[in-house]
Amino acid sequence: MRAFGWLILILSVLGLIVASNVFFVVRQSQQAIVLEVGRPVRLINAPGSAGKPGPDEAGLHMKIPIYQQVEIIDKRNMGLDIEGIEVLASDQRRLRVDAFVRWRINDPLRYYQRFRTEDAAESQLMRITTSAIREVLGDVPVPEIVSGQRAQLMGRIRQSVNTGLAADGIDIIDVRIRQADLPTEVAEGVYNRMRTARLQEAQRIRSEGEERARLIRAQAEREKTVIEAQAREQSSIIRGEGDAKASETYATAYNKDPEFFRFQRALIACETAIQEGTQVIVGPQSLGICDQFFDSARSAGAPR
Repeated sequence: MRAFGWLILILSVLGLIVASNVFFVVRQSQQAIVLEVGRPVRLINAPGSAGKPGPDEAGLHMKIPIYQQVEIIDKRNMGLDIEGIEVLASDQRRLRVDAFVRWRINDPLRYYQRFRTEDAAESQLMRITTSAIREVLGDVPVPEIVSGQRAQLMGRIRQSVNTGLAADGIDIIDVRIRQADLPTEVAEGVYNRMRTARLQEAQRIRSEGEERARLIRAQAEREKTVIEAQAREQSSIIRGEGDAKASETYATAYNKDPEFFRFQRALIACETAIQEGTQVIVGPQSLGICDQFFDSARSAGAPR
């Protein structure tokens, strides 16, 4: 009975060993290459092409023990940090650049034939990316790298790296410069020149604004002078028309009753000349009805 138990245990262990060599699991984030004596014969859960997803073959698979081997390759997007790249810009100043590359394996068969391991792939990727960064950034001056057309430069670097790895089964998704530092003494000079350039630009804009303000004020003054002259002219015309209308009205009234008009004018003259309590020395003569008012005024102003 004890011997039978040992037999079952031995068979179970052998079964587990055989199963572990026959069955293997490919996860959703993985792809696998089945090899026969080192020669690739089957690809499992491969990525798609031309923007189309590949077949979903994740799960449990079988292989022939010993005769067949399986290489598991990552299917996800991967990242690689590249630090301390020495770059000589077109203005002969040095930069220390830190970059980040995001990449993926789009042809696992070519990738395996070229690199075999992820470390070898990253080493090649680092060399090509470093060379592309030095080549692209070496064509532009430091101000363009620090604060200029960063996106266009990154696009050129990405294209250059993709071209260098096109036959290796690797697709470069993005390349980014995380940091571009100048030596302290160089950085201070660059930033001072940039600040001076910005101040000059601000002064130019301010001067243009002041000149524009002067032109606007001069135009406003001219318009004001014209409006005032037109207003004075219009006022003179209206006043003249009013005076003419008044003269016409007086003339019409006088012609209707000359005696009444003369009487009214005499009353106005008397009212202007007579002041109560004062003696009138000189007064109009032969005003007819007004003579009695002057007589009263003279008697009222005589000393008592």
